[in-house]
Amino acid sequence: MTTQVKMLVLFFDEEDSYGDPRIPLYEAVIRVLIEREVQGATVLRGRVGFGAAGRLREAGLFGVSPDRPITLLCVDTEAKLRGVWPAIAPMVREGMAVMLDAELMPPAGAATEIAAGGDPR
Repeated sequence: MTTQVKMLVLFFDEEDSYGDPRIPLYEAVIRVLIEREVQGATVLRGRVGFGAAGRLREAGLFGVSPDRPITLLCVDTEAKLRGVWPAIAPMVREGMAVMLDAELMPPAGAATEIAAGGDPR
């Protein structure tokens, strides 16, 4: 059995930061998601990408770049993600956010309780 969920996907740059003292934006967003008990999130570091400004961002020599693209994925119910969005939106000054339909696929033989507000972990 699958459960209908939403996936909030954020795109920004590795050098983006937030707070005082400054910490990486991806870390600041993850902290909010944990605090708000979002079911799960993952940060991915990209090899190449571009945004609205059309500036290409890619790994340089030996795969090192000071400003690679970052994608942050988080999954939960639509209500939960829309509820956490007002806390995240002001943190992401540049970049893009999209909300996608998704299905939560439980591990083989495991039941999920996310639709009932439970923790499938």
